[in-house]
Amino acid sequence: MMSSKLSRWVRFLQAGFQVLLVSGLAVVAGEFSDVVAGLSEVTTLAGIAHTTTTNPDGTGIDFWRSEFEGTTAKRASLSNPHMAAADAYGNLYIADKASHAILKITADGLIHTFAGTHEPGFNGDGPGPANTLQINAPNGLFVFPDGTVYLLDPGNHRIRRVDPAGVMTTVVNDPDPNWMPSGRALWVSPDQSLIYYTHEYPPLPPSLVANGAVLKQWTASAGIQIVCSADVGFRNPANIAVNPVDGKLYVTDRAEEDLTRLETGVFRIDGVNQRTRMTGDVNQPKAATGQLALNSFIEQPRGIAFLADGSYFLCAHKDGNVWYVDIHGILHRYIQGSGKGDTYLINDGDRPPLTSKNVISQPRAVTIAPNGDLIGVSNDSGFLFRVRSVAPPPVPTDLRLSVSGSTGVRLEWTGVFGWGYRVERTAEIAVPVWSPAGAVGGRPVGVPSVFQDPDGLRPVDRGFYRLLPSL
Repeated sequence: MMSSKLSRWVRFLQAGFQVLLVSGLAVVAGEFSDVVAGLSEVTTLAGIAHTTTTNPDGTGIDFWRSEFEGTTAKRASLSNPHMAAADAYGNLYIADKASHAILKITADGLIHTFAGTHEPGFNGDGPGPANTLQINAPNGLFVFPDGTVYLLDPGNHRIRRVDPAGVMTTVVNDPDPNWMPSGRALWVSPDQSLIYYTHEYPPLPPSLVANGAVLKQWTASAGIQIVCSADVGFRNPANIAVNPVDGKLYVTDRAEEDLTRLETGVFRIDGVNQRTRMTGDVNQPKAATGQLALNSFIEQPRGIAFLADGSYFLCAHKDGNVWYVDIHGILHRYIQGSGKGDTYLINDGDRPPLTSKNVISQPRAVTIAPNGDLIGVSNDSGFLFRVRSVAPPPVPTDLRLSVSGSTGVRLEWTGVFGWGYRVERTAEIAVPVWSPAGAVGGRPVGVPSVFQDPDGLRPVDRGFYRLLPSL
């Protein structure tokens, strides 16, 4: 909650519904010094080091135990986690690949099974409770501020959706026989009508490595379509993100099996089968602070997360570092790491930049939480860390309300991309009992955030709404 010095109230009345807006001033800038100032100390949220994390057959070890359920997350082992992301209520979701589950760390620091049963397989598309339906090697997810979670289920050739009530359904069933049971990249549009995802093609004998990868999109109207075929050159796409400034898709390609290392990099998608390299190839100098990303080789990039101005955080497996790329395309080392081993030397309370020694290894993903926190996942043992945002939440502007007999109550405002806004309502303002109504993320410049009250068609004489920042 903001201090009274920073907070303000904006109120108006329309059609019997009153909106109370609580917000604060924010610094939204893309210079490295501003980013450093806006983030504070690091906290390790989960993870326990292990001497080995791989079975003899090369698969990851499943460390999950029933006694972890409901316990403090710091006391639970993760199993080859590939990504973590947050909602607007302080919950974190982890794609825990080797335990065949999506784990949830609630705001009180306890860990729970959110989706999957910890047994690989398939027992139905749903709808059904997410923690009763099997998934297989999940390694990608996309989380909305209201707690809606999309997850990549590559072992079953599916993309699943879990609603805020915990009910899972299958949205995409891709029967492509060339879908190797892998794939990490997943992105979903704010209205959930468009999905981008990737998967690798199986090797051609006698080769044992993937025969490239494909980038696809799904829409309800047109189904599955290819955006970039394997001929474009992707090998092991890792993460997908959309730049809020140019509106284009960016794909990180780890290209693990490419011994030439020529295919590794970050790429911007400019059209069907069209991509533009955004980081240097292996012939460029090794990445260093102060260099242009385009002129720097970053080995095996995996995670990418954009800020509102088009700057972004980037992490890379073999490179080992977490980088910040400013609006001019210049690199800044934020957390220094190694490309091998299970190094994890972060202490709670450390404040990045951490660049005097290797403190992590093999980072897998970075995401920005709806409250501005930076979330990171590191190494096979599976450490999840958070760098707290101390920047005041941005003030929504141009708040508008409309009421329709057919669509109910609709709120619109101009927010900031990446930030989440919680909506609460009450029937009585004199002694209010506020109830969560939902949460919505900020959109790129010129695009309003929209909240449609799911219960807005109820026959009520009046209602009161308030807008709050993410937890």
